[in-house]
Amino acid sequence: MVYIDPKTGKRHDLQRRGQSKAHARDLLQALLREIDATEGQGPLTERKTFAELCDYFEKHYVKAAEYVDGRKVAGVRSLGTAKGQLNVLRDYFGSCRLRSITHADVRQFREARLAQQTRTKTQRTIASVNRELSMLRRMLNVAQREGWILRGPFAAGDSLISMADENKRERILTREEEIKLLAACDTPQRAHLKAILISALDTGMRQGEIFSLRWRDVDLENGLVNIQAFHTKTMKDRQVAITTRLAIELERLKASAPDDPNSLVFGILDNVKRSFTAARNQAGLNDLRFHDLRHTAATRLVGAHIPLSEVGRVLGHSQANTTYRYVNANVETAKRAAAALDAFNAEATETAPPAELVH
Repeated sequence: MVYIDPKTGKRHDLQRRGQSKAHARDLLQALLREIDATEGQGPLTERKTFAELCDYFEKHYVKAAEYVDGRKVAGVRSLGTAKGQLNVLRDYFGSCRLRSITHADVRQFREARLAQQTRTKTQRTIASVNRELSMLRRMLNVAQREGWILRGPFAAGDSLISMADENKRERILTREEEIKLLAACDTPQRAHLKAILISALDTGMRQGEIFSLRWRDVDLENGLVNIQAFHTKTMKDRQVAITTRLAIELERLKASAPDDPNSLVFGILDNVKRSFTAARNQAGLNDLRFHDLRHTAATRLVGAHIPLSEVGRVLGHSQANTTYRYVNANVETAKRAAAALDAFNAEATETAPPAELVH
């Protein structure tokens, strides 16, 4: 079959080998349908590999976030994470032709990743593999829009991304654990870390919001922190109040900070993973993650009888169910619930008629 590319005007000789005349007619009809469905680009991209898709996706999608009027219009917020996920997918599928990747291949990738330990020799979580699968699905959707594949493998079988299977952590910091953690920061090497941890515990700010904070955003006189929209996950401005102990830490940092309102409050560009890991291990809290401090802040606010809707505004959530997932019933909450039920049961026993009157 002679085919003329509608975009370039070039002629291409497209061949399909049939086992019989009837089979050859079926192949021809399938080829014509493919040309129509992909606006003529499908047959020209039969040999395109996943590595080529990676190059295209990295160039157009995996780049630093771009903002217009405080709104993200392109790129990704966590560039390092996105590049890491892309490299994992490139290593596994790189030499495969896009059209050869099946639902079974994606399922095998998921199983292989779950069986592969992390760099720290720990079990890889379902949540982290789900994030990689989400990127893979998006990449294949892009390939389908470009006419490189006719249908994505994710749609060819059972769902491969199950959020319900993710392990929902319920780890909050007790007051005793907090004291140990902050005490582990009382060294010259971790002086910056203490203020960061108190910020997370007393404001519920996300790690990225804390690291992006600049002195122009801190109003010590009125006790407020202004979190700019392009630093938040939901792209909305919000304010959080400064507690007394956080004010002390910010005043200390302010005293030695450069006289520049645009300078970073904590002087951190990416993360404090090394110092945080050392501090938590010294405090005997090996299972603690930085994000657990945000969970802790939410739980403490609810424990202080702050309405859930107001807790959501403090945390910067746009939906109430998101806030609900952050609020954990700790041991103290469970004991209060048991005490309430004990009181209810005692009252019921006192008002019950004597056993001899019950027939």
